[in-house]
This record gives sequence, structure tokens and C-alpha cells, in this order.
Amino acid sequence: MTNPLSVLWVGRCTVYEYQDKTDPVTFQTIQTEVPVLVDEPCRLSYNHEQSTNIQSGAAVVSQSITLFIRPDLVIKPGSVIEITQHGVTERYKGSGQPAVYCNHQQIILQLYEDNA
Repeated sequence: MTNPLSVLWVGRCTVYEYQDKTDPVTFQTIQTEVPVLVDEPCRLSYNHEQSTNIQSGAAVVSQSITLFIRPDLVIKPGSVIEITQHGVTERYKGSGQPAVYCNHQQIILQLYEDNA
């Protein structure tokens, strides 16, 4: 049976994890990004929330970014996720444990520092 939510997954993502790698010349161990999932179907969802700062009276707008993806994938907290959706490619970092449901999982994302 096909996942009914998969028809909404218009994006593609590659997930990178930081793994130890030893330099063959210097024998130093460094953390490098290694792709662990490539070209996975997914969907990004954006939620904008507006509130008013009590002290200044200024409007404050915040954005929540959620990744929807297959539930059987393991995406560790702290992974770097590169997503292309609607012709736009951005890099994000996972901010915590995914919420896993029977047809999908949801991961709250933050823009990767290089993009912010």
C-alpha cells in the first residue's frame, strides 16, 4: 500500500551526519559531513507566528520550519539536511528528536549557520 502523504512530498533531501575521519597523512581525527540518505522525497512546511513584544510594543514574527518525511528513516538530531523544494535549495540542521507517526515523521528544522 502506498503512503497517502507521499503525493504531497514535492521536495528532495540529502541528510548528512558528522562522522570521525582520520587524515592519512597527519593521522588527526576530524569531524566531516558524510551523506547517509540521498535524494529522499520530503516536504517542508512553514508556519509564521506573530506576537507583540510587551515592552516595546513592536510586532515580532517567528517562523517554524517542519520537515515531513518517511517514518522508517533514521535521522539523528544534529544532522545537516539539504532540501530542494520548488527550485530552492537550503541547508538546515535538525534541532531534536523526530515525532514519528504511522505514515510520516516530523522534524523541526533551523537554518544552517551558513544560510542564516
